[in-house]
Amino acid sequence: MSGRLEGKIACITGAGSGLGQAMALRFAEEGATVAAQDLSREAADETVRLLDGAGHHAFGGDVSNEEDMGTVFGQIYAAYGHLDIQVNNAGVARLPGDGFDEMMAGEGPQISLMSHAAFTKMLAVHIGGAFLCTREAVKLMGEGGSVVNLSSIAGLAGWGSIHYAAAKGAVLAFTRAAARELGAMGIRINAIAPGVIDTPMTARVDEALLAPMVGMTPLRRKGTAEEIAATALHLASDESSFTTGQWISPNGGLITI
Repeated sequence: MSGRLEGKIACITGAGSGLGQAMALRFAEEGATVAAQDLSREAADETVRLLDGAGHHAFGGDVSNEEDMGTVFGQIYAAYGHLDIQVNNAGVARLPGDGFDEMMAGEGPQISLMSHAAFTKMLAVHIGGAFLCTREAVKLMGEGGSVVNLSSIAGLAGWGSIHYAAAKGAVLAFTRAAARELGAMGIRINAIAPGVIDTPMTARVDEALLAPMVGMTPLRRKGTAEEIAATALHLASDESSFTTGQWISPNGGLITI
């Protein structure tokens, strides 16, 4: 690899599996030292064991919990003294009380079956997590850095469950607003809005729901975690030094905007 992140410290949330693990692997290959964060400390530990190079650390914690994230970023500061790259990837697709199973059983639209707790928890994880982690990361970046947020085509087109689409749409708005605020500090913030990607999280989604979307995708396949990691690498690296407040949607042509 070309070492595009040589000497950089990168924190990746949700790094224990799927997109987060693929990003951690690619970033380490490109020379970054990775702070791998996950709700499961054991999963983060396993990712660290897979990484090239030395100096990587694993961190546990819930991105929607302010105290947890304060602790994690305090530990990152203690370990590295600063941060160059923050990737807000942690997320969830299903929650107890989300009404999805009842909707599939024909009991009504999902919005009428969803609990308030499920709706607010989805927002807390995706947009609340992006806020908390960006807030803490900026304190460690000083003048210059890159933040990459993971949104979704659900946030672009309103597809999928209403709480997930709302949360991912909020991530896009947060990205644009934060880019305007942080630009004067030399900190860039961008988003990725993937299409249907082959990950452990999408593997838990009923194939009957995914198949029509894949069928409508001009490239006629799901994307891979490695393809999303390549997009994240571009946004995290100096190759995108004049790019901020933008989103990129690797979706195989499913949405063209």
